[in-house]
This record gives sequence, structure tokens and C-alpha cells, in this order.
Amino acid sequence: MPSRSFSIFCSQCNGFILRYRKEGSGSLIRIYVKQILEPEYFKQFKNPKLKLEIPLLECYQCKQKLGTPKIHKPGNRPAYLMIKGTFFKKES
Repeated sequence: MPSRSFSIFCSQCNGFILRYRKEGSGSLIRIYVKQILEPEYFKQFKNPKLKLEIPLLECYQCKQKLGTPKIHKPGNRPAYLMIKGTFFKKES
């Protein structure tokens, strides 16, 4: 299945959060840090050992909480578990 790119926005203030490469079909439940295309800020969190090393995913403008960090198993992949209704996406 081909991958698609999405821009993620805050549902409260419409602020841009990030651009993400999603693989597979289905809804956006979790965002893997290695697949975040921009901003560059997230590159520093690609190889954490603990979920405490990954910050909360918040809107840069209104500070609404959009996702919680987690280490997804199998593979120990750093990710954000997205909070339904706090964001919207547009295919880019």
C-alpha cells in the first residue's frame, strides 16, 4: 500500500502542527515519530529509550493537548497516541 502525506492542524485554533507520512489505510490513531516530515524539531526524538524522553504533542499556539507519547511495541517505535477530536488532517 502506498504512503500518503498529511498536514495535521489543531481543531481549536486551526494552527499547523506537523506534516506526516502515513502508511496503510485506516484512521489516524497513532503518529510514529520517524514518519514526521516537518518540523525538524521532532528529529531529536527518533531514538528514545523511554517515553518520558518524548514531549507531549501540543498545539504551538493555544497549547491544546493533541497526543500522548508512547513507545509502540513491537519494534519499540516512538509514537504519539492521538486524542480524537483535537486535530484535523488535510492530505498534502
